[in-house]
Amino acid sequence: MKCKYRLLLCSTVLFLFTTIQAQTQIRPYKQWDATQFIAVSGHQPEDYVRADNNWEILYNLRTPHTQSELNEMGIKCSDSQILLLEVGGLISRTEGKWRSVIPILDQEQTSSLRRMSKEIAKSMYAKTKTDFISLTQAIDEMGFKENTLSFVFSYLLDGRMWTKMVLFDDIDNHTGWSGCYWVLYEPREGMKCGTNGFGDQNLILTYLDNKIAPRSRVMSDCADEIAKYGKIKDPQLISQLTPYGLTDNTGKVLFPIIKKRQDRFHQITEKLVNTISSELKNNSGNVATRYGINNENKAMVILYHEVMWDLMDNLIQNKVIQIPAIFKNKEENKQRLNEVVFFVEGGLMQ
Repeated sequence: MKCKYRLLLCSTVLFLFTTIQAQTQIRPYKQWDATQFIAVSGHQPEDYVRADNNWEILYNLRTPHTQSELNEMGIKCSDSQILLLEVGGLISRTEGKWRSVIPILDQEQTSSLRRMSKEIAKSMYAKTKTDFISLTQAIDEMGFKENTLSFVFSYLLDGRMWTKMVLFDDIDNHTGWSGCYWVLYEPREGMKCGTNGFGDQNLILTYLDNKIAPRSRVMSDCADEIAKYGKIKDPQLISQLTPYGLTDNTGKVLFPIIKKRQDRFHQITEKLVNTISSELKNNSGNVATRYGINNENKAMVILYHEVMWDLMDNLIQNKVIQIPAIFKNKEENKQRLNEVVFFVEGGLMQ
């Protein structure tokens, strides 16, 4: 009997230990939906998060803990990791305890945020559909019909809109980066475009997968040459750009160059910026409190990203804009990269 009792007790302890271990496991970072709205001068936030078990540390620091408490929970956490995450702007210490300063929304919070976003986008779209149609007509008249999605998203929604709301330095400044970085529970349904700026933020790329373009150094050199000469003069650079349809063999630029002027395109853009920003500000006041975000600018950035992607879904579903060929098949349509690239004299944010 005595032996049997010991065996039963050992089995129970093993079961409890297994249960505790399972409770501390978290979903891998790659299954979450992370977004970076940042200007980079060194390392970007994800460089810190992806190293070692830093994601596990950040996730558990949604609730403040000391370093010792983390280790007692079975979460490996060294002095160097804490230092790196602090320097990287991802954690801070208050009253002796560390806490994640990046928003990490759980499943219910993510669903709630996206329900709110869809309602706001629906209201915005009803008020702006006519202006969006006028904008696409103006782009067609400029001779850039194939670039419509890129203009609508990267020039208007993910470009000029920020000059009316907040820029990177208005949110947070850290070693290597400024702006906002956050993580939602799962990827959103629908298309999630992004924007990259090169040079002095004057050469703009719209992407679903930023690997569709030449490497950053090539794009930056392209931006610099256009700013200086209005074309590409470097023969080696020309050879790197021509397979993507960005220049011809003489260095002539084969994508739009937008000049600052008071034409129909800019007038409609400005009208949309004012309407959308006003509507957003009227709806974003309680976002920070509702989702435990420690900065109102940060909360507005997070909400607006969901809203602008929902607006894009509405525009595509209603066939106001079309999906570029390179988004459908990046290998077969590599030479059509010029349909999602444009150059803005003076820079996008100026």
